[in-house]
Amino acid sequence: MRIKTDRPQVSVVVVNMDGRHHLAPCLKSLDKVDYPADRMEVILVDNGSVDGSVLFVQHNHPGVKVIQNDHNEGFARANNQGARAANGEYVVFLNNDMRVHPAWLNELAAAARSARDVAAVGGRILSWDGNAVDFAGAALNFYGMGFQPHDDPPGEDQLSEILFGCGGSLLVDRQVFMEVGGFDPDYFAYFEDVDLGWRLWLLGHRVLYAPAALTYHRGHGTSSRMPTAQVAVLYERNALYTIIKNYSEANLQRVLPAALLLLIRRAAIFGRLDKRGFRMVGSVASGPNPIGPTDESLPSQPRMSLRQAMQRFAQFTRDSGLYAATLEAIRLVLVMGHQKLGRLLRSEASLVPRQALAHLVAADDVIDALPSLMKKRADIQSRRKRSDAEILGLFNAPFHPHPPFKEYIPVQEMLTQLFGIDKMFQEPPT
Repeated sequence: MRIKTDRPQVSVVVVNMDGRHHLAPCLKSLDKVDYPADRMEVILVDNGSVDGSVLFVQHNHPGVKVIQNDHNEGFARANNQGARAANGEYVVFLNNDMRVHPAWLNELAAAARSARDVAAVGGRILSWDGNAVDFAGAALNFYGMGFQPHDDPPGEDQLSEILFGCGGSLLVDRQVFMEVGGFDPDYFAYFEDVDLGWRLWLLGHRVLYAPAALTYHRGHGTSSRMPTAQVAVLYERNALYTIIKNYSEANLQRVLPAALLLLIRRAAIFGRLDKRGFRMVGSVASGPNPIGPTDESLPSQPRMSLRQAMQRFAQFTRDSGLYAATLEAIRLVLVMGHQKLGRLLRSEASLVPRQALAHLVAADDVIDALPSLMKKRADIQSRRKRSDAEILGLFNAPFHPHPPFKEYIPVQEMLTQLFGIDKMFQEPPT
């Protein structure tokens, strides 16, 4: 049921940090949208750029409203700033490393006007050259990890319901956005769009996918510059934030223990944990002791050349930071033949990549945030309009394993059965 035919006032919010090289194609494409200029404003929220982004926009796109932060506020908080400053009936969040199709804004607005309870609309995102799909619907597993299917669903030309829209191309009713609390600023980045979509459904609204609202994405324009371990902390922590806030009490009691146990297993896998060094002689251990590749055979490995060792050390430094790189340097010494030192170090120390420790940091962050999380949870649950059973069907991939490793999948399957999570997704809507 289409209830309005006029084109509403919209505010497009673009968050930027040192993305000057992305802004020209992004803002030029917005200049060319098929939408009345007097019904649209563009807001740039700059997160402390030092590459001249703000001066570039002020000189080349003087009509853009600029909000300057003196440091990186994160994706969630910066978009909230833009929404508060917006004059539009709808706010549209757009990544700075995207360009839009001329019909993009019309399609989003038309979808938003298609029914009274539509609060948000996600657009279809393609690769920069248009040959691959980046976002064509939404998926979520039961422990809060969001996914973007890279294949168009059946009936790709039709509006369809999704749990959440990608925050890189997402229209939201501004009044509703403010009423439900916007993006959770504590997320900083990642899964804030998942949380928002789930919350909108809980509070009685709907989220749609509009495949004709096309954007073209360079991909990870800002996040690719973040160290892997920092991204891992945000993924793990924010997934736990999301499930703690949004599941019903009964379902949270099922899911949270399994989610925490799976986090531990992921840390063990990424840490290449060999548990044999932790066993008392003669003790009986259940289950396999090595998790992932181990360094037990280091002394017998072929020697590395100095050049190979230097290349390995440089790569490890980029991926894992200085402290972990120092440990890797020790490991390389062991590989290059110092067997006696190797035996001593392995008896007293374990070399753990920062990506594995990121899981521990994420869990500890959740502990620190629990008082605030429980207040948010109480607020959301007190306003709940839909049961979990009415929403769980929108997850699409509740048992999608992350990561899809052979050491991990059987553990996830075991936990879903032990805690009755498989039955949770079979319960009929009420």
